[in-house]
Amino acid sequence: MSEAASWVEIDLATLVANARTLAAKAFPATLCAVVKSNAYGHGLLPVANALAGSGIAGLRLAVFSASEAFALRAAGIELPILVVGPVAGADLAQAARQRLELALLDERMAEPFARSRVAAHLKIDTGTSRFGIPHDQASRVLARCAELGVDIVGIYSHLANAEEIDIAFVTQQLQRLQGVAAEFTRPAHGRMSSTAPGPLLHIASSAAAMMWPQSRLDMVRCGIALYGAWPSAEVEAVMAGLDPWFALRPALRWYAPIAQVRDVPAGESVGYGRTFVAARGCRIAVLPVGYADGLPRAAGGGRMRVRIGDARAPIAGRIAMNACMVDVSDVSPPPQPGDRFEFEIEALAKAASTINYEILARLPEHLERRYT
Repeated sequence: MSEAASWVEIDLATLVANARTLAAKAFPATLCAVVKSNAYGHGLLPVANALAGSGIAGLRLAVFSASEAFALRAAGIELPILVVGPVAGADLAQAARQRLELALLDERMAEPFARSRVAAHLKIDTGTSRFGIPHDQASRVLARCAELGVDIVGIYSHLANAEEIDIAFVTQQLQRLQGVAAEFTRPAHGRMSSTAPGPLLHIASSAAAMMWPQSRLDMVRCGIALYGAWPSAEVEAVMAGLDPWFALRPALRWYAPIAQVRDVPAGESVGYGRTFVAARGCRIAVLPVGYADGLPRAAGGGRMRVRIGDARAPIAGRIAMNACMVDVSDVSPPPQPGDRFEFEIEALAKAASTINYEILARLPEHLERRYT
């Protein structure tokens, strides 16, 4: 394989180990592994295939779009799949044939869902004000679904602030969801028999699934933690206190080789905008990776230090579309063309004033992925 450009290495065994760790933590709730957005940049089909072979009891997958779910089915993935984003009416028949479970996000979709006989997870907006049925309108929508014969196999919501350790609002959202679930199961409404299994209740994301047992309900939906990244530094700190033995390992590492090494005299500039002017003679390593490859432009200007062996060196000047420059003047032994640097995801997120979710999810399709 060529090392002329940057690449990521993805350890599927590590990813599966993370999934097993999360499933064990959530038990008896089952695990729904969120593989939307190209499995957070890790590669939809390789990740889904690895999870399908994991042997995790009750495992489900979640994607955002019907096209992602159709791709999984075309690849032979037979696990239950939940589509959490909007689905066009034209896709409902195929979704039903492929045994997909779809999020019912809007009352207007109740009739098409019933007509197409798709399995529905009723999304309740309990405080995020994004997708879903407002919790105070759920009773009326449930009555309409019962009238139409919508097959409701799940009722769920999405937490707004779990990563910031806002247990008060998590509790409020949880209570709102449980109130809707209680309404669904009232025999007087004729929505289910006393012996019929109830719908799956789920609200917990990675953060809540790890920290708060009361939020796990029947199923937890884990995304970022599945890939070995923490939802926030606060969650990592809380878990260190709650369960010191609990560990997640990053499944992805991002590398770029040195394409060229340049000696830059004092007073000369490096990169666009001349934001870096050498205060002394320095050595600059040029890497063939830039913001077109997912490297955030905001991480340049010395805000990011890139790892080479046991050393770290700062990015000099602005990150360009297909290149960045690293000041290796103080690295010993002197790096040479072909030596590789590693871009650490958490450090990138911090340097770019964003979150690890964004760095991973924006890794482009053309970036080479090497699986072990």
